[in-house]
Amino acid sequence: MRSSRVEQISSDALPRQSKLATVPWVTSLVLITIGFIVFRAAAGSDGFDWRLFAATLRSLDLGYMAFAFLFILLSYAGRVIRWEVMMRPLGPTPSLSRLFVGTAIGFTAIVLLGRPGEFVRPWWIARESKTPFSAQIAIWFFERIYDLLIVILFFGFGLTHLAGSGLLAKAGPQLQTIVSSGGYAALAGAAVCLGFIFVLRFLDPWQIDALVGLLDRLPTALALRLRPIARSFLHGAAACCTPGLQPLVFLYTILEWFIIAACYWAIFQAFPFSRFLTLPDIVTIVGLVSFGAIIQLPGIGGGFQVAAIAVLTQFFAISLEAATSLALVLWGISFTVILPIGILLAIREGLSFNRLRSLDQETP
Repeated sequence: MRSSRVEQISSDALPRQSKLATVPWVTSLVLITIGFIVFRAAAGSDGFDWRLFAATLRSLDLGYMAFAFLFILLSYAGRVIRWEVMMRPLGPTPSLSRLFVGTAIGFTAIVLLGRPGEFVRPWWIARESKTPFSAQIAIWFFERIYDLLIVILFFGFGLTHLAGSGLLAKAGPQLQTIVSSGGYAALAGAAVCLGFIFVLRFLDPWQIDALVGLLDRLPTALALRLRPIARSFLHGAAACCTPGLQPLVFLYTILEWFIIAACYWAIFQAFPFSRFLTLPDIVTIVGLVSFGAIIQLPGIGGGFQVAAIAVLTQFFAISLEAATSLALVLWGISFTVILPIGILLAIREGLSFNRLRSLDQETP
């Protein structure tokens, strides 16, 4: 009876955090910087040439775009398989087809609602699998940690690649200093993520109790509220980091991000003006642009497009019009391809937009 009450408290508290969620200050600082870069690029031009913008879109090779479409769908399939692997310690898992339904609906919710839509997928899978919502939140959290690990590795590689090439000469002295010193710091951050994942695999019930006990140093009311959430989360985290499954999760994460890089490659090949980009260049762009994707405004994206335009114009000397068209296509393929699929599946499952929007007020 007590455990069900704990789960009730956890389920109540976690979704409501979406209302209070704020953009991390580091991400905000990065986006302010790249926003300034885009502004400087636009201000330094003679005006936006809409004819050139339209011409770049008309030059798209539809054959390569079909490959990009296929690769991005494969990346969603990869996410489904990885989630199923992390669910195995919790007991029987839903079929991959049912997990794909939840994944498609979840990513559709992110496009339509912004970052609060992140809670839709763990909520739907918890309901489908009859597992605790807090356990699915733990899986979601560690999916993000694994993704962040690869993104930081790509980011660090990108900065070191830029520092070792002549591309920084186009970016100005201020950015040269930032980029040349940031690569190794990013790689160190990836090592921290890796260590965090590795340490959690050894958590036992006694250690979980000890970690939860640290909350007793907080004010009593706050500690009482956080203790059940922390306990449920750490139990789910320990399950996600099961030693026998960790290598498999790492493998699927690496494959997924190389599929995403392959999607970028196909899009760059679809535009004649970006076919000169090499594989290291593409990995660099994926790493740098992925930080912009952290900010996802409902329906319109946001930081992703800004980051893509800044990277393409300032580091790879692509014109503002061409970079804008390329950024829009990258965003469309990366985020909105799943939209019609997710909407149709949500309708089939009896979910409405209002239901998804009010999810953060519900208790699963």
